[in-house]
Amino acid sequence: MKRVGIIGCFDFGKPVGGQQVKTQIIGKELKLQFGDDEVVFYDTQGKWRFILRMPFVVLTALFKHKNIVFMPGDKGLRIMVPLLIVLNFLFRRKLHYVVIGGWLPELLERYPIHRFLLKRINCIYAETGLMKAQLEAAGFHNIIVMQNCKPLDILEASELPVFHSTPYPLCTFSRVIKSKGIEDAIIAVNDCNRKLGKTVFTLDIYGMIQEQEWFDTLMSQQSEEIRYRGMVGYNQSTEVLHQYFALLFPTYYQGEGFAGTLIDAMAAGVPSIVSDWRFNAEIITEGKTGYVFTTHSTQELSDILKRIADHPEVMTAMRSNCLQEAKHYLPNVVTRILTEQII
Repeated sequence: MKRVGIIGCFDFGKPVGGQQVKTQIIGKELKLQFGDDEVVFYDTQGKWRFILRMPFVVLTALFKHKNIVFMPGDKGLRIMVPLLIVLNFLFRRKLHYVVIGGWLPELLERYPIHRFLLKRINCIYAETGLMKAQLEAAGFHNIIVMQNCKPLDILEASELPVFHSTPYPLCTFSRVIKSKGIEDAIIAVNDCNRKLGKTVFTLDIYGMIQEQEWFDTLMSQQSEEIRYRGMVGYNQSTEVLHQYFALLFPTYYQGEGFAGTLIDAMAAGVPSIVSDWRFNAEIITEGKTGYVFTTHSTQELSDILKRIADHPEVMTAMRSNCLQEAKHYLPNVVTRILTEQII
């Protein structure tokens, strides 16, 4: 019998989002820890087509492995958890649910039966302390905090550029959808430049475009100070990001958890300016690794940009803090929390 079966959306070889990235990282790290022969991947890609074969996949995983690690999205969770719990009455395997994103507490409010079922899971690995507190307030006693992680090459301080003059380059680094705050970032940058009477900041937008019509309309109204720069592989993020003065992350995406883009920025020595949406303020330390502003307040974001334009040296001081903080989010450090629970 093998040690670990991992059920999740690996979707190797295709453009990936946060769910696939985290699933691939955790899977690869467990193979490094326990060996290729002891860890088997069960890929849930295929969306609704996977549901037809889900009973067979779950049954096979339970039959062949001592531990089941599962990392579903919200729809997958609603279907997979009842199946896992019922079948595990026969097999008595150890079940590990690695949470991806920040939507779990809200989902459990809508589906009380899943709150009951998930209390029967051996361990649930929440991405943040705030999520752990929310779940414990709902009666859970099986929650462990395991933050997000990425296998990034953390830069040396000597590799960081020095910004001697304007314009200072800013970027966003997420899926290109309205709820990631892309439009808010553009409004704030334009407002700051207008108030200062010159181009103090430029903004480059990276990521997979998922709302094309909206984005095309938005970009048609912008000057050359605002540019779309395409997609970047998750293992190339530090190479691209390190050339920027700051990362803007004005998200209000409903499912936001521990955003991997904030780890990317830290590893590149780039401070982040983030909305106080959900868990961001737990990840970014005000004045140390970035700034936090009120969600949707483009005026507050613009004011922060004006302050750092007046005193750019504060951002330079933060860059080394970011590099140190990034070391806490390496996969071999973070996944130790999971491997210690695997029998």
